[in-house]
Amino acid sequence: MPIFSRMWKGIRILSRETTLLLPISSRRYSSQHPHSHLANIVGDPQDFFRYTSGRWLWDEREQLHERYREFNILELQKVAMESTSSGSCVSMVKIGEGSYNKSFKLTMGNGKTVVARIPNPNAGPAVLTTASEVATMAFLRTILGLPVPKVLAWNSAADSTNRVGAEYIIMEYAPGHNLADVWTDMDLECKAQMMEDIVTLQHKLLSLKFSEYVVPYEPGAKSLVRSNLSRYGCLFYREDAPPGSHPARVEGGNLSHDLQHQIAETFSLGPVVDTAFWSKGRGDLEIHRGPWASAVDYIQASALREIAWIQKHAIPRAPTDPWFVSPSQNDPTEHVSLLRRYLSIAPHLIPQEEGILGSFLWHPDLRTPNIFVDDRGHITSIIDWQSTSAGPLFLEGRHPHFLDYNGDLILELPENFKRLDANAQRAVKGKVTDSILLYLYENYTAERNPILSKVFQYPNGKTLTDPIRFVGNTWDGDIIPLRESLIRIQKKWCSLGHTVECPIDFSPEEIRKHHEDSEGWNEVQDFWDALSGIMSRDGWTSHATYDQAIAIYSQIQAETAPLQSSHEV
Repeated sequence: MPIFSRMWKGIRILSRETTLLLPISSRRYSSQHPHSHLANIVGDPQDFFRYTSGRWLWDEREQLHERYREFNILELQKVAMESTSSGSCVSMVKIGEGSYNKSFKLTMGNGKTVVARIPNPNAGPAVLTTASEVATMAFLRTILGLPVPKVLAWNSAADSTNRVGAEYIIMEYAPGHNLADVWTDMDLECKAQMMEDIVTLQHKLLSLKFSEYVVPYEPGAKSLVRSNLSRYGCLFYREDAPPGSHPARVEGGNLSHDLQHQIAETFSLGPVVDTAFWSKGRGDLEIHRGPWASAVDYIQASALREIAWIQKHAIPRAPTDPWFVSPSQNDPTEHVSLLRRYLSIAPHLIPQEEGILGSFLWHPDLRTPNIFVDDRGHITSIIDWQSTSAGPLFLEGRHPHFLDYNGDLILELPENFKRLDANAQRAVKGKVTDSILLYLYENYTAERNPILSKVFQYPNGKTLTDPIRFVGNTWDGDIIPLRESLIRIQKKWCSLGHTVECPIDFSPEEIRKHHEDSEGWNEVQDFWDALSGIMSRDGWTSHATYDQAIAIYSQIQAETAPLQSSHEV
């Protein structure tokens, strides 16, 4: 850990004069069309294909390649024109991009506006990712009645049958204001209204549960006999579902038998398209990606996936590597051993409250950029349903990200508020607002969505779910959190209500070594916390902070150069 210790003690933001040449793709891709034919394009057409929102300090060529997607711009415009019955496309502008997609706003000659989204190569499995997202959006919009953009056209093929030359989704333009743009300036009343709408949307999501077995449908039958088991996976249209998928059987919501039958005939539950099961060579592994018929199978799948991947692909770092953390983090056998311990404890992590094991669709990333509201705070649209799956509620059910408040609830201004300076008053007002919103959300949830409230209040819920959340990223991330969570399970075993002996047993020496590793791990976290807003752990930095980040990286390389030289000697 010496490199992180020295860097944490002495890290400094160097002058912008420091430069370092890093590998960056210099290939200039030829435009598919003469620029005269792209007069309605806002910006450089080449930027439609490539990632332009930041840089990477290392592995940049690979990172950019994973986010580069060429497509036929004019043909995409034609599809948009056909889907909106317009004779022309007036303008097309790139309005956003994340790690996995690029989005474009197209304004038609008849005044209509649509959004076209092109997934990057790293978005998930080809064909399946787009097919699942489209089916999920249709289900949410037509069956559950959620404010989700209507899909106007789409194609998940990337062969000659797709004239655009890349997978795409063309959908309605979300009405209203993006919550990320207005959240700070919204008054408390509008925020409270938005919060109430969130609870209503979650109520609709919780109204239908995906089940494993339902007896064959018989026209005119008075009732359907069903099991209490759930099935977990991603939603597809039945004709697009891959082999191994199952009809989407649902229960709840006071649906008629005819509609239940229609849903099962239209939709299927299939494998998950989450990148965790497909990235960095995982797509070539012979592993089970769903659908799963039990919660135990569901939570063991990530560990089995990582064991298979580590045994085949994990490459340890050299001790002189700047990002070398610890011997245990760098040892594939340590990871596999810990993951197998997790597999033995996994059946005991499942809650005893059967209702919260139910399989429900849930938005995977409910942040302010994915929510649109009107002037009164009513939600007008929820976007970005890519990789949504039906999973166990006890894992999926959580507070929206923008309610991440962990302090004491303060529901009114303190008596000394007027005596505080302006900065202190602003901070107190923020805490009061956050407290009120969290209080309202939890109370609305307890009233309208009691099953979700049970998830929030389940005894030892964090202790039981932490291992599940940490198990899928030990090699690419950190081994310490998973080991810490399993040691905590061992220590609290008797208080968790189990009558059998704990299946894992960390020795005193193993725990001592874990605490030793944890000290170094904390230094690593301090190091990255110090770089927050400048550089992320994968080397990404914004254009605005690129010079600062590259100077820091130069310093890290200079710090480690003597170590590398002595090692070579």
